[in-house]
This record gives sequence, structure tokens and C-alpha cells, in this order.
Amino acid sequence: MTRALLLALSLTSLLAACGEDVATVDASECASTKKWVGDNSGAPIMHPGGDCIGCHRSEDDGPSFKIAGTVYGAPNQATDCFGVQGATVEITDASGKVLNLLANEAGNFYTTESVAMPYKARVLFNGKERVMNTPQSSGACNTCHSQGGSSGAPGRILMP
Repeated sequence: MTRALLLALSLTSLLAACGEDVATVDASECASTKKWVGDNSGAPIMHPGGDCIGCHRSEDDGPSFKIAGTVYGAPNQATDCFGVQGATVEITDASGKVLNLLANEAGNFYTTESVAMPYKARVLFNGKERVMNTPQSSGACNTCHSQGGSSGAPGRILMP
């Protein structure tokens, strides 16, 4: 076999293996039509909408996130439904440091950088913004911004 053909076959196998963790579903199940169906494999797109910080802490595995969550395009999406890629979550911590966290293809955003609490957040997308009015002291965004909402949050983090 030629080197180019071997490389193409290797890349195809790698992409197919990655795709096994994502399923195409009906829009009535997930607005994005994509759903995480893999395990805790350590992929940056894993378990959108889940409690990233709590899971990493309890499993004692993976990065130690300071802030993590998922940006969605529709409210009340179930955990493991993909969110929106490309939104920026801007975090301004108590010291004035600004972090810009880009949502990946699953809508997940995260940082391992230290953040002085409390912090303020806003979501930026296509020239629009959505501001969270109350300063926060927890970086586990999806614990409050859950499917049905809890702890005073109205539900999922939504793009503007």
C-alpha cells in the first residue's frame, strides 16, 4: 500500500472511533440532534450538561476544573444533548481578571485557571450577549443551570 493510502485508512479509523461516542438523534430528544453516548472516556465533548467539576472530583480523574459548563441553543435540554459550538463565556473574577472560554462542538466550556470568587459571567455569540446578573461563588455551572433549573437558575445556559 502507498503511504498516502495507509495514512487515509489510519485517519478514517481514528475518526470512526471518535464518532462512536456521539449519536444522531431526533430533534425532539436533543435540539442539536447530537447526543453523547460514550462513557467517561476523557473527551472534551463528553457529558454536555453534566456536573463536570463534581464528576472529576468524585472520580479523582481528569483535569481539576475551576469553572465548567455547557451553552445550549434551546432550554431544558437533557444531560448528554450537545449544545452550541462557538459561544464565548466571558468570566470576570473578583480581581478583575477576564477569561474567555470558547464552547467546543458539544457546547462545553471549561478552565483549570484559578478564579478569584465571586465572579461575573456573560455569554457572547454573533455580536449578542446574555449577562448573568448575580455574582457566583461556584464554578460548577451545570449544577444550577440544569435541565429544569434549580437554586434560582432558570434552566440551561442559553446563547443570546
